[in-house]
Amino acid sequence: MKYRPSRRTRRLAISTAVVLALAGANGPWLYRFSTERYHEYKINQPEYKAANGHWDFLDVPSEHRINTIHAALLHTGKVLLVAGSGNNQKNFDAKSFRSVLWDPKTNVFKDIPTPKDMFCAGHTQLPDGKLLIAGGTKRYEKLQGDVTKAGGLMIVHNENPDKPITLPAGTRFTGKKNGKTYLSKDPILVEKATKVFDKQTGAFLRNDPGLGRIYVEAQKTGKKYETGTEDNYRVAGLSGSDTRNVYGIAQKLALDKKDFQGIKEAFEFDPVAEKYIPVDPMNEARWYPTLTTLEDGKVLALSGLDEIGQIVPGKDEIYDPATKEWEYTGIVRKFPTYPAVFLLNDGKLFYSGSNAGYGPADVGRDPGVWDLSTNKFKKIPGLSDPDQMETSATVRLPPAQDE
Repeated sequence: MKYRPSRRTRRLAISTAVVLALAGANGPWLYRFSTERYHEYKINQPEYKAANGHWDFLDVPSEHRINTIHAALLHTGKVLLVAGSGNNQKNFDAKSFRSVLWDPKTNVFKDIPTPKDMFCAGHTQLPDGKLLIAGGTKRYEKLQGDVTKAGGLMIVHNENPDKPITLPAGTRFTGKKNGKTYLSKDPILVEKATKVFDKQTGAFLRNDPGLGRIYVEAQKTGKKYETGTEDNYRVAGLSGSDTRNVYGIAQKLALDKKDFQGIKEAFEFDPVAEKYIPVDPMNEARWYPTLTTLEDGKVLALSGLDEIGQIVPGKDEIYDPATKEWEYTGIVRKFPTYPAVFLLNDGKLFYSGSNAGYGPADVGRDPGVWDLSTNKFKKIPGLSDPDQMETSATVRLPPAQDE
């Protein structure tokens, strides 16, 4: 007699086949799911975290959320998050500059009053545990097409050897030839002229004028206020001999793209007091500078865009934490903005080639080792396209002592 399975047997066989089919179809997913769950479990074990660290999302309360541009671990164990205006023109116009202090141990966040726009400042640790922050944003960029008022660089001359001159924001400069008037956007202090004497006879030769740089802009919109040639500009609001001794000279004042403009201000952040403390400003305004701590504890400031939006031409300077003052290095070494420069064990500086891109395309792009004491720079081979390192990042791997 032919075997005929029971109804129960048939149901069991069909159910088994369905389960096997589902398992076969979903096997890869089940494997991935179980693997991911195990991985999640493993990386959250205390032993694993101690040996390898741990990445996780930071759940910041809405009232403390900022577009963090810079972050620094402080000796207190807290982390300073710095946004400044946070790359937001509306925040900049409203003078809304922000920093937030985060305590990883308690997960508490605290707003820190921020005196200047530290968006794209430079920062580094000082030997006493404070954080030096220098530079930042004076004015946002405007792309060509968005610029409606002609403007540019005005070099202000002061030929009076007896006194400096201060010109307020809004000072009027009128061209002697073109008759066009431009207004200064910021106040400016122009140092007094320097008397020059013959080194052999001691006879007076001339006065070398004090010079100041200021950004000026046309009063009204339109191409008719552009200039294409150099002109000498009279300064309004002066009297007596100042009308002869103080004048401006400008080249092209146009509707060209306006780059970001930097500031000179510098601050130390005190991790104990949890506040910014102003120190001596830099000699050069800098947007996108690099600050690198040297082996003697002083700090080297490199590159950046100045108060006109032009690359600082290799005029590096050093901050002394003891005096809280800056002075030029006296040497010239040109880099693009935000060059990735690190201190080596022998006191020399390593430049990886990473940078933020502003600056000449053929200057300061090659990685190398720089001896600050002699200004010698030894290029390091290995990168096939060192000119393509714009917006790349470089980080020192721990332990930092094993270079």
